[in-house]
Parts: sequence; C-alpha cells; structure tokens
Amino acid sequence: MHRSQTFDPAIHEPGTPAAEGRCSHHGEDGGSGECAGEAVVSFEDGHGGWRSGCRLALEDLVERGEIEPLGQGA
Repeated sequence: MHRSQTFDPAIHEPGTPAAEGRCSHHGEDGGSGECAGEAVVSFEDGHGGWRSGCRLALEDLVERGEIEPLGQGA
C-alpha cells in the first residue's frame, strides 16, 4: 500500500498535470485520456514518484487497497 496525502502541487514535477492541479492518474497505462478532474490527493506510485488523483481516482485506489485513505498515513 502506498502513502497518500491531501493534494500538494509542490511535491509534483513542474509542468506535469499533477503540478497544475489536475488528476494524473486517469489516462495512464493506455487509458481513455487525460482526466479533467481537479486533484484532491497526492500519492506515491510504484516507482517512488508522486501522482495526483481526482475524487473518483481516490475512491477507486483506496477501494483496491493501492493507497491509504486520506488521514491514515504515518
């Protein structure tokens, strides 16, 4: 399970959708395209980097056990 926190644009690579406050989770890995949703969560990916997620991504990732629910990190 990966760490998560309330969205923080400062921890994301400049110029990325995440740094601009958008969801970087949807559309990855050959998905249907870039998400227009506002980022509400920052979370570690499997490669040691940080990604962002909209409300729907947050719910899905928590349900699948991939990230911790907000407020549950150490």
